[in-house]
Amino acid sequence: MAKEAANLSAARLYILSAGLGLVPASRLVPVYGLTITTRHEQSISQKVLGDFDPAEWFSSLLKSTYSDDWRDVVGRKSGRILLALSRPYAEMVGASLTDAPPKMLERLRIFGISLEAALPATLHAAIAPYDERLNAIFPGTRTDFAQRAMLHFARSVAPRPSKGREDDFAAVRSSLQSLKLPRLVQRPRLTDEEILAVIKRRLRMQSGAARMLAALRHEEGVACEQSRFGRLYRIAAGKKGM
Repeated sequence: MAKEAANLSAARLYILSAGLGLVPASRLVPVYGLTITTRHEQSISQKVLGDFDPAEWFSSLLKSTYSDDWRDVVGRKSGRILLALSRPYAEMVGASLTDAPPKMLERLRIFGISLEAALPATLHAAIAPYDERLNAIFPGTRTDFAQRAMLHFARSVAPRPSKGREDDFAAVRSSLQSLKLPRLVQRPRLTDEEILAVIKRRLRMQSGAARMLAALRHEEGVACEQSRFGRLYRIAAGKKGM
């Protein structure tokens, strides 16, 4: 979705990498496995001595061989800079963003959900006013909310000449105004063993992790977070070692 948004906007695409920094999509990089997610075997917090500070870590990455600096993003152009962030990544990049040139901050449009607590106050004005009503016109999961919001913006708002951030965000509010918040579905939570049994039963009829997760939620009515499901699906399918 980020790639599609960049193509629609004729914009340069960057990747925020927890292992390498701010990386242009066209740059060749070494294979690596690092994440700032704490409950993961490749978590950076398990590989450093002492307390782990994600913001300090990312600021140091901006000086690495494979990373650009925020100033490189600005360039000589004056167009919008679209930034899709999950909460952990917002916590990682927020401090370094506040040191970016003021002209860049004026051009910044940040996409994500519940980011105020994760970003410095000076960046709050740049957060696009999307909320769960986006699901009514662009369905998805909380995991990909930021990317969906950014792509919706690239499709419906960015094609117009920019008159400033407030004008852009007024267009976002207008696109959501007539929509209603989706009704929250309360699904029962099962143990790992119970979910494994459901997956194994359904594997006799269908395959494919994405289709299986959708069936688990919408047909079986079971609550299961995406990463947890992925782990259980690999076990059930006999792919734990892959």
